[in-house]
Amino acid sequence: MGFLPVFSLETWILLITLIYIFIMYGQWTFEVFEKLGIPGPKPVIYMGTVYYTGDCENAQKYGRIWGQELYLLCRF
Repeated sequence: MGFLPVFSLETWILLITLIYIFIMYGQWTFEVFEKLGIPGPKPVIYMGTVYYTGDCENAQKYGRIWGQELYLLCRF
C-alpha cells in the first residue's frame, strides 16, 4: 500500500465526496437541455460538443440549435 498517500479517514471521505459532487454536477447541467426538450447530441461531461467531427451533419439534423453559422454554411 505504498502507492497511496497516508491520509486520515476524514480526508478520504472529503476527497471522494468532492469528486462525486464534481461528476454529478457535470451530468446535471447537460440534463437541463433534455428536460426542456431541446434536441441535440449527448455532450461529454465538462467538454460539451467540442470534439464532434460531423458539424455539417449535426447542423442539418438539429438546425439553428447547433449553430446558425454552420447551419447556413452546411445547408447547401
